[in-house]
Amino acid sequence: MNEPQKPQRRNLSLPLASVRSVEPDASTGHDSAKETAQRHGFDNVPMPASEVDRLRANQTSEPPRRKRGAGRSMPFSVKLAPATMEYIYEVANSRDIPLAQVIEELVDAHRAAAS
Repeated sequence: MNEPQKPQRRNLSLPLASVRSVEPDASTGHDSAKETAQRHGFDNVPMPASEVDRLRANQTSEPPRRKRGAGRSMPFSVKLAPATMEYIYEVANSRDIPLAQVIEELVDAHRAAAS
């Protein structure tokens, strides 16, 4: 029988974590740039140098995907019921937020309900 799959948190810092590389072909000697590009699946459409310069000038660096919240420095380890753990992972994965933020929001909701 198949065992139930353990819920896992996606790695937010690696958006392409699920992409696996293929073993490179054992090449002998040095290839030209064109041969290397073709071997790795790049097309070789010519582009004017002015277009390359324009593209480089218009590139902006992207800010980090998320910043760690100030004050999140305390480690927290706990054993949970599988249904509870699955729910927390589901919320974090669907909203693309850290697990700590889900727990903090649950605590805030609990405090608001208690008052």
